[in-house]
Amino acid sequence: MGVDVPKEGAEQKTDFRKDIDVWWTDGSVVFIAETTAFRVHASIMAATCEIFRDMFTMPQPEDIDTYEGCQVVRLHDSAADLKHFLKAIYEFKWYFRPGVKNRFPVVAAVLRLSTKYHAVELRQRAIDLLVTAYPSTFAAWDQRASNRLVLPFEGEFSACVTAALDGDIRVILPAVYYAASRQPLSELLSELRILSITLSSNAHWDVFSDFLLGREWLERAELKEILDFLSPHFSRPHCRDGGRDNDLLKDTAKRVARKVDVVDSYHQWCSAHPGEVGKSIGLCDRCCEMIGESIQRGRLTVWEQLPTFFGLADWETLKVRDVLNDSD
Repeated sequence: MGVDVPKEGAEQKTDFRKDIDVWWTDGSVVFIAETTAFRVHASIMAATCEIFRDMFTMPQPEDIDTYEGCQVVRLHDSAADLKHFLKAIYEFKWYFRPGVKNRFPVVAAVLRLSTKYHAVELRQRAIDLLVTAYPSTFAAWDQRASNRLVLPFEGEFSACVTAALDGDIRVILPAVYYAASRQPLSELLSELRILSITLSSNAHWDVFSDFLLGREWLERAELKEILDFLSPHFSRPHCRDGGRDNDLLKDTAKRVARKVDVVDSYHQWCSAHPGEVGKSIGLCDRCCEMIGESIQRGRLTVWEQLPTFFGLADWETLKVRDVLNDSD
């Protein structure tokens, strides 16, 4: 599990520097990551992490490496990640206060190491935070901008995909892919290159194929469901100006089909502004209302199918897998 308990070495080794924030003078074990040392309490580590509990209950050899009377354990983690993880253990209520926004590197570090060392409560809290940014429900997605507790940042797509794979969570991936599908591919090339470096060859190929194929399936579904109001069969029983509105809708459908004076992502614009679509075409108030409702129904239909577009299990299976409740 990337944990070494050295059997050789002299007392008072100084091939590291003490971390000033995580150095408890009454601690009983010194963790070293890279060249940084953290003095913590073995009892607290054991109570939080199954891996450390098992390690500390095993009989230890007499010639273990020590520092100031404390056992020294060298961990194969980054010092920054380990610091975030240990501070989260000691300051759980402050670190993860309800409603307080967190930086992604902190949440990702806690997810990564809580998964590695089997810290169940910390892992679940990290997943819950990520779900505020990449939710599993349609309603939560619409409230995402105001409710997300992980701050936006540059390079979000590649970082979130990597975190999901490293942390063995899948429930955030549909929304991660959905958000990335709102961007032109040209803007994602640098992030796809990052994934090709950070992930194994098999993993990055799977991500690329799932994302690119899913992006195409998503677009097809949105064109069908979101733009259903442009189809000839769409019913507007309470239209106040049938002839005029029919002509306007037919003209809009032709321009969308030929991409005349409309952007390629017209369906995305409609999805993001359902209440403005009818007005932008110039339809009567009643048609505007019916079209807005139709687009909302289409958005919900697309969202319910979203995971399967990207080769993932359905929403309920993903939520059970990653232990989410119905409010997420």
